[in-house]
Amino acid sequence: MQVKLLSGQTLTTMQVHAADTVAEIRRRIEEVDSELRGSFPRSALMFGKRELLPSDVSGEVGLHEGALLTLIRLPPQKLCTASEDGTARIFELQTGKTLCVLGGHCGAVISVTFSEDGVRALTMTATRSIALYDTALGVQLWRLQGPVQDACLAADGRRVLVMDSHSVVGLLDASTGQVMTNLTHHAYYVCTAVFSPGGKALLTASVEGFARLFDVESGRCLITFESKSRSPSGRSRGMTAASFSPDASKVLVSIFDGSADLYDRSTGERICSCVGHSDVLRCASMSQDGARILTASKDGTAKLFCAQTGECISTFKGHTKALCAANFSPDLTKVLTASQDYSAKLFDARSGKCLQDFPGHSAPVLGASMSADGHLVLTCSSDLDAKLFDSQTGECLRSFFEEHGYVTSAQWAPGGQQILLAFFSGRVALFDPKQDHFVQDFTGHVDCVHSMKLV
Repeated sequence: MQVKLLSGQTLTTMQVHAADTVAEIRRRIEEVDSELRGSFPRSALMFGKRELLPSDVSGEVGLHEGALLTLIRLPPQKLCTASEDGTARIFELQTGKTLCVLGGHCGAVISVTFSEDGVRALTMTATRSIALYDTALGVQLWRLQGPVQDACLAADGRRVLVMDSHSVVGLLDASTGQVMTNLTHHAYYVCTAVFSPGGKALLTASVEGFARLFDVESGRCLITFESKSRSPSGRSRGMTAASFSPDASKVLVSIFDGSADLYDRSTGERICSCVGHSDVLRCASMSQDGARILTASKDGTAKLFCAQTGECISTFKGHTKALCAANFSPDLTKVLTASQDYSAKLFDARSGKCLQDFPGHSAPVLGASMSADGHLVLTCSSDLDAKLFDSQTGECLRSFFEEHGYVTSAQWAPGGQQILLAFFSGRVALFDPKQDHFVQDFTGHVDCVHSMKLV
């Protein structure tokens, strides 16, 4: 099998076996391509028109002797931070250099969303006002005092979604800040409103028991997804969340009775229902390959379902309190859960067997995620600590709070081998577990950093 660059240059030739994963193939490519061995390698590996995922298996995606893969090197990523000091900052991830400061806010900045090309940024403050920026110039284009319940910027950068507390979802022109459309089809509280990946459609879900798909340009309702779960009075049970599948062809909704329904986006037909939980879902998501649905519930369990039939494949038990989150491991063979019982757990995805327990936090664990190689587990808790564990032994390798103070945000950096951390002190830094120390600081904030986002 050959691996070439877009220029046509042959990078390497290798033998692959049907059982080899794309993650293993990428590791072998990195051995011969020094540019991919940096701190933040960004690239896409293409087989024809298909981008290969790390979890893909050679034989299953059709890789064979004589196959041609194309390696596309992507531009360096950026890191954006939002702070109590009233600014958001954009850094070059590889060097830590400050590229842009988004100022002019009247209060703490709590979140930032970006257009896909990174040219426009939408900030939200603690007082629930929003502002749009041109990131190339660092200029504020407009500001809306609010208060708004939530807001985000479409991937194409042309529309801004604004939600208020009265079931009204508004679409603003991102260039002017003027209202283009008010979507008032829901009679009750709207719990979710999200753009499709391309920004052309808008998905909403409401406690009245309906999810709706809108055309962003016209504001027209394209499809209504109705909950089939009924209350004792015969009314549709309310929805708690809705999201698109990874390929955006399906819609996944969570329902108040603890079930989840998967719908075909184009027809509105229900594909399957995932039932079995006895309490409200905290989250529901699809695997990257679209084959499975993972749910986490207040009943203290997580479940894995077949996305075609709704059949329950595994139930993950052992927590003594409600779950806060559940995630797949990078290779999709394991599931990580985070719970209000102050612990996280690692399970085998197929058997449901608990492989390891990660205790030690003094408050609910809000999230848990695994390094790209599967050797480490990172947990984040409302005790304002982030901990790093050995995934096989369960040993706590490091508590970042004990050494550096309150942690407000932690996540794996691109490549899944290093950790980005934000602190109450305003420090933002990159930690390398292999070197066992911080390798990069992102300086400039003088107060608590509330959130981080990769651009």
